[in-house]
Amino acid sequence: MKPVIVLPIFFAILFVLLGNYYLFSGTIKSINQYKDNPPFRIEDATGSGGIHLLLDKDKNTVWRKKQEGNEDFDFFLEMKLSHFWNGKEFSPREFQNLKVFACPGENLPTFQMRFLLRESINVDKELRMPKDQLAFVYIFKEKNKSNLAIPLSNLPKFQKENNYPENIHILTPEFKLLSKDGCISEVELEETK
Repeated sequence: MKPVIVLPIFFAILFVLLGNYYLFSGTIKSINQYKDNPPFRIEDATGSGGIHLLLDKDKNTVWRKKQEGNEDFDFFLEMKLSHFWNGKEFSPREFQNLKVFACPGENLPTFQMRFLLRESINVDKELRMPKDQLAFVYIFKEKNKSNLAIPLSNLPKFQKENNYPENIHILTPEFKLLSKDGCISEVELEETK
């Protein structure tokens, strides 16, 4: 065969293979990133910036309150669904603690945390703001603590569900720092093993 015919076919096959590899590896990376940190809403009412750093699993990156906000909260973090799909039904997760970590070398600021069960809405069917159900309120006023584990024993006992989004919630802690400033490095949900 002549090189004029073989070379374009060879390069076409090579480009298709490289393109498929690129798509496959990018998709796997995105799926793994979604499992670690799903694209839920987070909001910083103070406009201090860097709120996403509270969920990056790196205690060296920090959120520092720089000013007061106009809301009755400083920030909220939609963290995880109360259930996961096991292939047949939505099985409930069992949560143990909400962990809060101060910035390196600092202590936790005093704060009030409202733990919300945010309604999971099906955005394909409904375009509206989800409703919140208050699970409990926690006030932290201790001094000289660099981390804290807030027990989640007050959460309702979730049941297996077959129809999303019925009785499935997004666990959402909403924080209000009781001081004018403060620094937090990480907020984590700890599940029962």
